[in-house]
Parts: sequence; C-alpha cells; structure tokens
Amino acid sequence: MSFLSLDAINKSFAGVPVMRDATLAVREGEFMAVLGPSGCGKSTLLQIAAGLLPPSAGTVRIAGRAITAPPPEAVYVFQQYTRSLLPWRSVRDNVAFATEHRLGKRRARAIAEETLAQVGLSGFGDHFPWQLSGGMQQRVAIARALAAEPAILLLDEPFSAVDALTRLDLHALFLDIWSRRKLTVMLVTHDVEEAIYLADRIALLTYRPSSISEIFEVGLPRPRDPITTRALPQFLELRQTLLQKLLARPDA
Repeated sequence: MSFLSLDAINKSFAGVPVMRDATLAVREGEFMAVLGPSGCGKSTLLQIAAGLLPPSAGTVRIAGRAITAPPPEAVYVFQQYTRSLLPWRSVRDNVAFATEHRLGKRRARAIAEETLAQVGLSGFGDHFPWQLSGGMQQRVAIARALAAEPAILLLDEPFSAVDALTRLDLHALFLDIWSRRKLTVMLVTHDVEEAIYLADRIALLTYRPSSISEIFEVGLPRPRDPITTRALPQFLELRQTLLQKLLARPDA
C-alpha cells in the first residue's frame, strides 16, 4: 500500500504544460528515486509532493489524506545547502530551528546536539556554516531535517553540489540513517548511478510535458558497498538501460 501517492498530476506555468498525468506511488519505508532528462520537471514534481507548489490538476496524498499545503510529517531537503542554512546562526541553532517553535529553544538545542552526533558532527555545534566544508554543511542540512523527526524525506538533488568522494561518504551516511529510522524517501537526481545505488525503485520521467513512463525495481542486495555494488552485473545492466532511455529523444 502506498504511503505517498501522486495521482494524475498536471502542472502548467503561464499556460504552458510542463507535467501531464504524472502518477507515482511510494510505499511506506521505501527509497524511491526519480530520474529524467534535464528540465523535465523533476524538482517541480517533488515540490508538488511536498505541498510547496499546487498542481494544476491531480491529487497528492499521504496515508490516504489529501495534501494541499506542506504536511507536518514531510521535510524537504534542498540542493543548495548554502541557501538553506542560516549563516548568522551557529550549526547547533541551525539544526534547532527545525523544532524550537514547537519544543522551545532548550529542548530543541538538546535534540540538535543528538542529531549532529548522528551525522558525525559532534563538537561542531558552536561553529557557523561558513566555517565548514561543503560536505559538512550538507550534513548540517540533513541533521536539521532529521531533527524534525519526519516520516517522509523529499530530497532535491542533495548530493550534487559536493565533490565525488564527499558524495560517496554522504551516501553511506544517508543509507545508514534511512535504514535505522525506517524513513520513506523520494529522491530527485540527475545521477543514474546515484539513483541505482541508493534506491529500491526508480521512476523515469519523460520529456516535457512529463509523465512517469516506467518504474524500475533495483533489486540489489543491502547493505550496499560503494565499490562492490557498482561492479555487480545487475547494477551495470540497469545503468545501461536507464542511460539508453534517458538519451533517447522523443522523436527517435
């Protein structure tokens, strides 16, 4: 049974259709990745799922409940961590920002310290974001999302702005957190290997006006290893299939 569902989503901007009848069902506890050609509307679909952008037609549901505004059980993690973190707040207070309006500053800061420890940033609470590397800043953004104790994480290319080795490190961290917390995840990415490595299933978007053309079961064993998993025949076969479909023009 789906936990997050997008039913026949349509979206137009200034009368120009960018999405047509996009339908996707994400199971509870599942890691779903969304791939598609550049400019096809991947982030638009994610923003609609998050209640940040209204669809022109169609319905978003969480646990059967229709969503028309950002739901409390979902957290959106942006691609540009430099824009999502508050530079005048310490790392601790950036993470506490997620819960201090609900729990008060003292309790929120205590939770922030616990969450920073989970993402490997113990001892950095008094630093400011600009004093950290890009990978560490993205860990702060992930910690802030986790501090809110969401049931659903909506990830908009959160690893694309860091270098390749840092990305692998963040992948390992995130998979560990996902497996321990039993989160439902919807990840938008342009990176085929990232989608295969992280996800249970991969939804493929078409060119605009986009829709979900196919959904692929990844089927790779867990836990996954950044080297050996990528060398598996199943990984390479799925990579080839997805690249062929992404590179095929609609008039081909």
